[in-house]
Amino acid sequence: MNKAPREDVEQIFQKSYAGHRAGRFAEAEKGYRQILGITPEWGQAMSALGILYLDQNRPDKAIPLFEKAARLNPPDLSACYQLGRLKQMENDHQGAIPIYQQMLAQQPEAGLVWNNLGVAYRETGKPEDAMQSFRNAVRFAAEMAEAWNNLGVALDEQGGQVTQALEAYQKAIDIQPDYVSPHLNTGILLQKLKRFKKAEAHYSKVLEIQPKNEIAQFMLQSITGEAPPDAAPVEHVRSIFNQCAEHFETMLVKELAYKTPELLFRLVRPYLAENMEILDLGCGTGLGAVLYQPFAKSLTGVDVSEKMLEKAAEKKIYSRLKVFDILQPWAFPVKFDLIYSSDVFVYFGNLDQIIKSASAALAPGGKIAFSVEKLNDNLKDYALYPSGRYAHSQKYIQTCLGLHGFKPMVLDNTDIRKQSGRPVKGLLVVAEKQK
Repeated sequence: MNKAPREDVEQIFQKSYAGHRAGRFAEAEKGYRQILGITPEWGQAMSALGILYLDQNRPDKAIPLFEKAARLNPPDLSACYQLGRLKQMENDHQGAIPIYQQMLAQQPEAGLVWNNLGVAYRETGKPEDAMQSFRNAVRFAAEMAEAWNNLGVALDEQGGQVTQALEAYQKAIDIQPDYVSPHLNTGILLQKLKRFKKAEAHYSKVLEIQPKNEIAQFMLQSITGEAPPDAAPVEHVRSIFNQCAEHFETMLVKELAYKTPELLFRLVRPYLAENMEILDLGCGTGLGAVLYQPFAKSLTGVDVSEKMLEKAAEKKIYSRLKVFDILQPWAFPVKFDLIYSSDVFVYFGNLDQIIKSASAALAPGGKIAFSVEKLNDNLKDYALYPSGRYAHSQKYIQTCLGLHGFKPMVLDNTDIRKQSGRPVKGLLVVAEKQK
């Protein structure tokens, strides 16, 4: 093996790095490889070459270099960081955790690493570990706006720490005034607190920065009530349920007295038979699925939230589970005998496309059963409330069903949950597709 003085290798590295920064990738790659031919265990050069490959969108060549550099004693921390980041980009948050832990054992004050570890813990359902990681992140990287925003989200999700969450969001905004996420998060939290004017100001700021931000526009419309869109943005709905998946059932059943799945099942029960093909539309964590399982030849669950589906899978009730956007084309291998949906249509104003798709997916004589929040004004089809949820008039529901070949069997007015301690009026519907 060729030998060279350390200072010569350093000079080659600096020249290669300068070429890398200037976009002269071939020159930089040649230099990094020359260094590794001389000092094959130099982690800094391995990591630099791996980053060069990433800059060329060649992760397949970068990852082995990062893995080798991470196995050195001591490991190259830059390679560890890149490896952890790549795993998170591939949604392998569990795989990233030991890598970040290894880095923090050597550099316990690395705020950026604490932040990334917090995200990994959050995504793997470890909220307490995530909270502590974000606290460490802002402790050691006090000017990192992303860490303050993540801490705000963790505090917000935990409940009972509203003031602290707002303070964390505000800190992120103070550091980076044009950072969209804390403005949006602050607006949503203030809206929950019914501090509508202040919420509007943050949504307006988001739209000033990102004029096409659908979530800010939707939430602003939910406050003003003007020209509501046909549906909530799918990414908004996905975000809501991904964030609350861990504590979803506890929150609904204990705090909101949520009984819609049971109430809907009682209305559907007279129409159930054995060996039915059943679709749980917007299944969430699978609340109520156990009621339908005895009647199912197969029970399919679909939802827009990956995290909710993970919780549903733990119940081992469903024949299949699928990430699914209700407004996209439906393609299922069977015709269903029953489609049921609890507390899902509240995120859609115009139900025409959904009812049309459901009709096409049902066998003749099949049933659809669903819940909506009740709009007493029959002069309107639907309205968007400051809760970010839609309410529908009974007249509109009946008209929409009729247009797509359904005959209403049951229209039941009932309380479907609580909000701010008060019952929310709803309408439970069972309808049959005409042969």
